[in-house]
Amino acid sequence: MLRRLVRYGHGFHPLGRPTPRELRVLQEAMAAAGRDVADLEMIGGTQAVFPDDRSAADLGAAVAGIAEQLEQGFTTFCIKPNQFIDDPAGVAAFCRDVMRRVAALTA
Repeated sequence: MLRRLVRYGHGFHPLGRPTPRELRVLQEAMAAAGRDVADLEMIGGTQAVFPDDRSAADLGAAVAGIAEQLEQGFTTFCIKPNQFIDDPAGVAAFCRDVMRRVAALTA
């Protein structure tokens, strides 16, 4: 995967949390190939933790994990609204809430 990413990649969405060592390996491999890791769109995400089998996950706890990813160079984030809200009519308000919370992390 690393070889293909270095040669062809324009984005990196690991579907998990790479370790600092794994990110260093990626950065070093990109540099060795004459590429800058900053040219990759780094895609992170949130981890939903459900308190029980009927309740939505805590958005605040999930968004808090974005701070570390921002420090690691991730700039794009995937988040699934249905993990945090049940009513499709609330998606617009949910998106505004996510943006407000992430903006607070970067302030």
